[in-house]
Amino acid sequence: MNWRAKFVIFVLAVALASTPFLANAGYDGKKVPAETTIITPLGKEVRTVEVSEREIEKIEEKTFEIQNAIKIVTDPSSDDDEKSKAMEIIEAFISKLQELGLIPGTFPIGQILLNLLSPKLDVMLPIISFGRGLSWIPLYPGEAFIGFMFRPIIMQYFLLGYTASLNINLLPPRLEYWDMVGTHTLFVLGFVGIYIDLGKIGYGIPNLQFLIGESLVAGGFDWL
Repeated sequence: MNWRAKFVIFVLAVALASTPFLANAGYDGKKVPAETTIITPLGKEVRTVEVSEREIEKIEEKTFEIQNAIKIVTDPSSDDDEKSKAMEIIEAFISKLQELGLIPGTFPIGQILLNLLSPKLDVMLPIISFGRGLSWIPLYPGEAFIGFMFRPIIMQYFLLGYTASLNINLLPPRLEYWDMVGTHTLFVLGFVGIYIDLGKIGYGIPNLQFLIGESLVAGGFDWL
């Protein structure tokens, strides 16, 4: 076999070997349907969106970045430049969830963040919670909802979790910011907002969960 034939065979072998890699380069993993229930006092509506494994992984990769951003914007010692950059990170993250259809564009997420950053005495207090873990809502099998949920919501995080909210102290009257990081258990009652548990979508999907909104009662146990 002359050198030209050997060269052609070599080129063909390289091309065939590289084909699977090229085919998988743009592969985002399987797409799975996620049902979102919109609950209002007048009833409920169920919507279905498709989310790929890769898109969920990208969201998960941003969780630490979002956690640090929330800490910066709620820290009185942070300067305006730091808070501005942190808010850009949070807004980009919310925009990604809206782009995937997990959060509607009309949802007042900006007002919720504003209430968390500039709190006022009110019946409903803002709360943000996200990370890897499990959650349970009695008699509610769905993986997501938008609107009212009067049933208790229990969320358990393992190592990768973050929750931020406010408490009201009556004597003297004041608001106090609190958060839990890492392994912790969250209990929420009388919630209005967005709840997403991506781990319930299907096998192989990361146990990533979100809770963004306002609640009558929120508390929990920090295990670390």
